[in-house]
This record gives sequence, structure tokens and C-alpha cells, in this order.
Amino acid sequence: MSSRRALLLAAQALLLAPPVHAQQRPLRIITPFATGGATDALARIIGARITALTGQAVVVEAKPGAGGDLAMQAGAAAEPDGSTLILGSDSSLVRNPMLRRGIPYDPERDFAPIARLVISWYAIAVHASVPARTVAEFFAWAKANPGRVNYGSAGPGTLAHVIGEMMSQGQQLEMQHIPYRGASPALQELVAGRLQFYAVSAGGLLPLLREGSVRVLAVTGPIRQPDLPGVPTMIEAGFPQYDHSAFYSLSGPARVPQSFVDQTGALLGRILAEPDTAERLRVLAFDPAFLGPEAFRAFLAAERVRWRDIIARTGLTLES
Repeated sequence: MSSRRALLLAAQALLLAPPVHAQQRPLRIITPFATGGATDALARIIGARITALTGQAVVVEAKPGAGGDLAMQAGAAAEPDGSTLILGSDSSLVRNPMLRRGIPYDPERDFAPIARLVISWYAIAVHASVPARTVAEFFAWAKANPGRVNYGSAGPGTLAHVIGEMMSQGQQLEMQHIPYRGASPALQELVAGRLQFYAVSAGGLLPLLREGSVRVLAVTGPIRQPDLPGVPTMIEAGFPQYDHSAFYSLSGPARVPQSFVDQTGALLGRILAEPDTAERLRVLAFDPAFLGPEAFRAFLAAERVRWRDIIARTGLTLES
């Protein structure tokens, strides 16, 4: 056998092998929000592909609450033996220590970054009873109706909370933040009219638009979304300062073996490159955006610098 063929076979074996130290037990993916939402679906799609490619059972374990703190704390405390992955996000891995006091974990110290999976675009949505068709009209209506606007989020410090507070502080609006244990229950409250506004990760929103109870004023991201071609981007709407999207990732507990990080990162890269998997994720409003361990670490470092600058420049604070 030629040395080139031997190397190719070895690489294939690495991609298909179950992560080390975890072959005899289920691989646990801890998620930060309630079951039934888009992030839960993301974890289950990835978990099913891990099982299909390696034969290893995967269990998705939801630990909602406290804006993701409970899940991150559980992940940080897990044994670093290759049996646990943590679904993290821009809020839990980047902004939380800058905006919230006393979070029970250190995102830089307590986790081993493995892969960025996807980027999620957001919809600036209002209940149909709100008489606004554009973002500018919503700001004008909210300013004229102080104290009447409730907005939701999947928990304190999540991107929906941050966007809402940036708007409140930047536009001098009196809006009340109401945190939930995930995006799905907050979205249900928007549909029911108990929330007037929600900057929502769009995965769970799209099927509800046919009911007519929710109106989308704008979307985040550099381009209009194919599912909402008539809806402008936040940049087109004239408010680029509120144009933010979320990312979701998988990490292990700190001190997990480097071999586990490398093998799992390679496996996740293979999964995210599958056309069928990519299409299933896009239906949930997730754009596959894989970064392996080294590139993901560099991305996190750059994001922390970027958000420190935004917070210093805007004076952004979070009350709850």
C-alpha cells in the first residue's frame, strides 16, 4: 500500500471513529433553552448525524433558565472525559461576563472550544396589533406609548435582550423586558399579543407568519432572506447599529483531551458540509458556518474585542 493511500485511510478512520473516551456511553449535548425550539432542533440534528456516522448514542439534555447560565454551569462542572458537549452561543461565550454580574462560569476558563456550527439571523417582529410597518414607525409608536411595549427574550443577556436594550437606550424608549426559558415560549407570547415586540431568532417564527398575528419589520444580516423577500434588512431600514446575528457552537469542558477536541471538530466539519444537513438547518433559519477548534478560538477572541468596543461606545447595560 502506498504511503499516500495509507494517509487517506487513516484520515477517513479519524473522521468516522467515535470521539475518544466516550465510546462506551452516550454522548450528552447540554442545551441552554427549552425543548421544542430551534436550538433544541439544532442539537438533535447534529446528534442524529453523530450517531449515524459513529454508532455512538447521543442524548440531548435541556437545562433552560437564567439566560443559559444553568446549562453553561452544568457543562463547566461536567467530567472532562469526552462524554459531554455544551451548546453555547454568542451570549454565553462572549457577552455575558461583560454585561451581567455574577454569572456562575467563566467562558474563557471553563470550556474547550470545538466548533462554531451555525449563524442565526434575527427577525424584528411585532404583534399585528402594533400599527407599525417599518422599524422607524415602530420606534415612533413606542416613543408615543411609553410603558405599553413589552418585549421578550429567551433569557437575560441573550441577543434578543441585548437588541431590545440597545433600542430602548438608543431611541429613548420605555420598553419592559420579559425573559423566558427559551425562544419558543417567548414567541408564543408574541403570537398571543402579550408581547408587542420581539427580536426573535427566526427559526420558529416562519411557520407562524401565515397566521397573521405577527408582522416582521426587518431582518438582520447582510442580505434579505429568501423566505421574506419583501422584508428589508436592518441596514436597509436605516438602523445598522442594531444589525446583530447569533452564532451557536459546541464546546467541551475545560481540560477535555485534545484528541477529543480534534476528532470531534473534524466530525462536526464533515456533518456541516453535508448538503442534506445544511438544508435542514436552513429551514430553521440557521446558516451553516463551521469553524474548527483553532479558527473558532480565534473567532471568539475577536468577538470579545468587538463587543467590548460596542459596550464601551454605547454604554449598554442590562438591568435584568
